[in-house]
Amino acid sequence: MNESTNEVGIHISGNTAVLAGDPDLIGNLLMRLDVDPSHQGNTGKATADLVAQITGLGAVLTALDGSWVQLTPESHLRLVELAKFNLPQNGLFSGVIRGTNGRIDSFTQFTTGGMNPLVMSNLATLTATMALRSAVAQLEDLAKAMDVKLDRLLEDNRAQALGDVQGLTQVLLRAFELYEDTGGITDTAWSQVAGHATALAQASSYALAQIDNHTRSLSARSFADKVNAAETAAHNELRSWLVILAACQANQQRLETLELVHLRQRDPGAVEAHAKSIQRSAARREHAAASRLQSLLDALTSAANVSDFNRVRSPQKSRSLLDSAESASQLIQTFAEIYGLDGLRQKEIERETWRKSLSDIAKTTTTTVSSVAKAVPAGFAKAAGDVVIHAAGQIEAQRSPKKAVTESSPENATETGR
Repeated sequence: MNESTNEVGIHISGNTAVLAGDPDLIGNLLMRLDVDPSHQGNTGKATADLVAQITGLGAVLTALDGSWVQLTPESHLRLVELAKFNLPQNGLFSGVIRGTNGRIDSFTQFTTGGMNPLVMSNLATLTATMALRSAVAQLEDLAKAMDVKLDRLLEDNRAQALGDVQGLTQVLLRAFELYEDTGGITDTAWSQVAGHATALAQASSYALAQIDNHTRSLSARSFADKVNAAETAAHNELRSWLVILAACQANQQRLETLELVHLRQRDPGAVEAHAKSIQRSAARREHAAASRLQSLLDALTSAANVSDFNRVRSPQKSRSLLDSAESASQLIQTFAEIYGLDGLRQKEIERETWRKSLSDIAKTTTTTVSSVAKAVPAGFAKAAGDVVIHAAGQIEAQRSPKKAVTESSPENATETGR
């Protein structure tokens, strides 16, 4: 039994790890790995037991504590170096670290799970549990980064339109906590959550549809409508829909984990195939979110391509459009970074001063107007601007009669650049 106090069972998948064993040893190992304390937390008894069963610690330990950890690339490398173990290409392994005199300072053995159906079902359930904890941590990080209060967000009208996301969260959280405490899910608890898959899928689809609406609104023909669309996305709507989408993702992960737990109790041999199906579903959800957000990024960049005429005629609205497009793009990038959506492409939003645009307009209008603009001293730029704007406005109206602009003349020194 003394040997058992010098062991820590560990399971790693991606950038997530679960450790089971003596709490002092776990703390010692986490210090050695230099893990950020904010990226770790206690697991339930059920998760610690799964690690023990998979790594073989269950045969020698009667009581286990467990910790769940989000690994940074640096701490991941330290763990690999400590273990002196070549990770398989899928990035997943389970094993035991043994130390001497209560210290985790050496590697003796790493063993992967066996191939019998029970062990594989435990492995699939544990990996799903880890994915859920990662999704919840990402949701919390996202809400913090976007300064959104989850409890308030889930009570507002947007959540009501999504079919009461808050209610779904409470029911699923209660069922998952029950699993963490007991290692299983009762028929009563399962009956309470089994029908939520459709509601969650609809909620996610609704959130994605709202993101699509922002994309379409940015393609408006009117310059003023584009400005309003960008302002709405940046300051009112987009951050909420992104966090709601993330909340739906976390809830779907909760439900899928509980599905595996329920299946493990009824048909352990079917768990591995079911887990692979869940992974494919998660990949499809990720692709759906990434494609919608890429379209929105493209629309923001296109809308921010302000013409010289609009920049000169409406410098304040132009600046607002550029600021809003940049803010909305940053929200998307924050979501992508926290949720690991790689591959989103964003073109830089170009800014140009009012005077530069005025000069460019002068070059493209009549020779007379160009000469007037160049001859007027800087102090009379507004007068030259009015002449150029009048001529440019006539050209703009000939190109697109429906785009008549009625806004007032700009201030003579206003710029849209930083």
